[in-house]
Amino acid sequence: MLTFKLLMTYHLYNNYLSQKFIFSSIYHMAKAITEDNLPNSLHKFNGTTSLQRDQPSRILEPVVMVKHQINHYLQDAHILNSHNRLIAEEITRELKTKIIGSNVIVLERTTSTMDTAKKLAHTSFKNGAVIFAEEQTKGRGRSGHSWSCPKYKGLLFTLLVKHNMQPDHLCLLTGTMAVSITETIRETLQLPAEIKWPNDILIGGKKVGGVLVELEKGLKKQSVFLIGIGINVNLTEEDFPGQTRLPATSLAIESKEPINRIFLAKALLQDIDKWYSILKNDHYRYITDRWREFCVTIGEKLTITDCGNEYTGKVIDISNNGGLMMKLENGEIKIFRGEHATIKY
Repeated sequence: MLTFKLLMTYHLYNNYLSQKFIFSSIYHMAKAITEDNLPNSLHKFNGTTSLQRDQPSRILEPVVMVKHQINHYLQDAHILNSHNRLIAEEITRELKTKIIGSNVIVLERTTSTMDTAKKLAHTSFKNGAVIFAEEQTKGRGRSGHSWSCPKYKGLLFTLLVKHNMQPDHLCLLTGTMAVSITETIRETLQLPAEIKWPNDILIGGKKVGGVLVELEKGLKKQSVFLIGIGINVNLTEEDFPGQTRLPATSLAIESKEPINRIFLAKALLQDIDKWYSILKNDHYRYITDRWREFCVTIGEKLTITDCGNEYTGKVIDISNNGGLMMKLENGEIKIFRGEHATIKY
């Protein structure tokens, strides 16, 4: 029975749809036996004995047991095939990155990966370490907004990078991450992801993810950037609360099928590593050009709150350090930095 279970689980994991068809056939066969609806040719046992409905049959018992086992294995297969669990070894397997993903940690539950990363920042961690969590009890986004996601349905993680960056380039780091995520979604899933400055990832005007960047002083006062990323992956319509700051969606909703979270995590780390290397080598123009291409905020008329003051105008560009360039109602051109400015909804 153990060997049978292992084989069944293996085949289910590798070819769920085909196995589901096979098991469905076996299930209906078992159902037919228990309901005495088999073809006449199958009612013969040892060529002579016909099975009766009221007969306490030793033959039916294992078939009924198999029927229950099939249901159990189908549930296991659904768990495996809907990619409900992140495994560090699977994420790092054949991961070809220079910095990001040097160490991958997967937590079952934590308050926030940002909280865990903040503690890790004060140790001799490997640069580019990544902390994933299957569940956050106090997940947070930018400007104090909370971020919640059902267990096993999102990608919730924080990167730790040691980087000496000028304070006015902090928004550029946020943009680099937003560009990476958007590009990954577009190229991997062929979904029209876009960026709402400075940190929201949208599909069709609905939020699917976001970026949060915080600076922590680690050992020997080394600057450590904590880059929190949250993506709605396999959420359904029922998983979203009634009221949100922005309408929300998930990759599964937009794709109309479940997403392999491990595959997506690997793709994200690869792309983040590529764009972070571009940032690290001071090739800012490549980042801002790509950011402009993805940014839906350019051309919008909106109101921004910055250091307690409100400004209304039309967004005309993204500056070379990632700031939002606006032409105000009085004709003045003003640049807003992402770490201070908030778009008013």
